[in-house]
Amino acid sequence: MFAVSEGSEATFAVGEVLANISVPNYEAVMRTTGLTGEVRLDGGASLVTVDLHSMESDEPFRDRYVQNRMFPGQPSASVSFGDLTPLPDGFTNGDPVTTEANGTLRINDMDVPLTFTIEARDDGDIVYVVGRSTFTWDQIGEPVPTARVVVSVEDEVRVNVRLALRPK
Repeated sequence: MFAVSEGSEATFAVGEVLANISVPNYEAVMRTTGLTGEVRLDGGASLVTVDLHSMESDEPFRDRYVQNRMFPGQPSASVSFGDLTPLPDGFTNGDPVTTEANGTLRINDMDVPLTFTIEARDDGDIVYVVGRSTFTWDQIGEPVPTARVVVSVEDEVRVNVRLALRPK
């Protein structure tokens, strides 16, 4: 059993066009280090909780929108994995491992199935795991965000979770 520890971070990125910024392919990125949970690398169930109200971007308006309009009564979301595939023996020798894991995102009182591409490496005292996935606004029960300065927002949200795991 491993605990999610300091050095963990989740980012959520989406392409957007803003009326006041003439940058092609602009990407809005929300970040948080507010992650907690337990991960089992032996194939057992795992749960990671994300503090939605600690997410920040380069725009305070966007931060307030996410906290107050998208998730006002829901300060956290979670991702659970029911049966992770045990990592191969070579993993404990520091060799990086790449695999896929099916999980469930619990957000807005909805369970959203997600498939994560996982890269993991054992550095001795700490195990690093990076998971990448995507979801769409309608999957999480949210309309595409709007604001006066927002011309358009992509429908696909890219998720990147970096976990620093320490033995419990």
